[in-house]
Amino acid sequence: MLVKKLRVRVRWFDPMIVSVAILCSGVPVIAQAAGEGAGHYTDMVTPNGRADWTNGLVTAKGIGIPPKNPASALQAKEMARTAAWAVALRNLLEAVKGVRVDSTTTVNNFVTTNDEVRTRVEGMVKGAKLVKEQEMPDGSFETTVEMKLTGDFSGVVLPRPAPRTDSLPQYKKPVVDGHTISKSYSGLVVDARGTDAHAALAPRILNEQGDEAYSVAYVEQRGIVEQGIAIYVPDLPSAQANPRVTNTPLVVKALRASGNNRTDLVVSDADVQTIHGVPEHFKFLKQAKVLVILDAK
Repeated sequence: MLVKKLRVRVRWFDPMIVSVAILCSGVPVIAQAAGEGAGHYTDMVTPNGRADWTNGLVTAKGIGIPPKNPASALQAKEMARTAAWAVALRNLLEAVKGVRVDSTTTVNNFVTTNDEVRTRVEGMVKGAKLVKEQEMPDGSFETTVEMKLTGDFSGVVLPRPAPRTDSLPQYKKPVVDGHTISKSYSGLVVDARGTDAHAALAPRILNEQGDEAYSVAYVEQRGIVEQGIAIYVPDLPSAQANPRVTNTPLVVKALRASGNNRTDLVVSDADVQTIHGVPEHFKFLKQAKVLVILDAK
């Protein structure tokens, strides 16, 4: 209950909090995603913030140091706790800004050019979830906060192109190299290891000519909000065991990464034929049953 009261009192740039926070501004903070472990793909978005692209979370930590001459021990404790919360939110905002949206933009591009987006993103960061609060032996506090990349947040920053309701016309026949595609798969796994690809909120899968074989345009709006376009994992066993693609996913190899942010993935025309040539496969694209394997960092 005490933490909740503090949240209400804290202003985004409270002078008292900032003065205390400055004392710890040089302290390197490494944020670990909640629940992070084997099978999770994580990315240091900033020196103080980390994205867990498997769970769809951004996490950051903040350290608050008590003042040198407090009126009482209780005041020192409350000021350190409050400062830690403010620094954690500040670090979280910077981490969120660094998240890649697609092959050309980051969240920061939207925040700096659109006042409405900036206001909404800052509001979501202020409402971040408190993951952990720890008092240190020296009287300082370390606070960990996290925010979801799906839900309202994705609704604010993701592009909204016209929806695609059908497969690419050149791939409608279920035939690859003269053979009819007889097997039906439950989801798509793109192995992008070795391509220096990066994670993003709205990746695209392209054929060898650059046509979109999968993107935000393929996914039902409800699926975009609830679970995002794709999730990322660091190895094949994690992908095959993930319930997002259930038990019989189609595994394809990315030929290369594309775009300024290297978040778009190019796959072979034969693989796109397998994906688009079977109606059931187009359905799993609409449901965003797509995983990407990236090199673990």
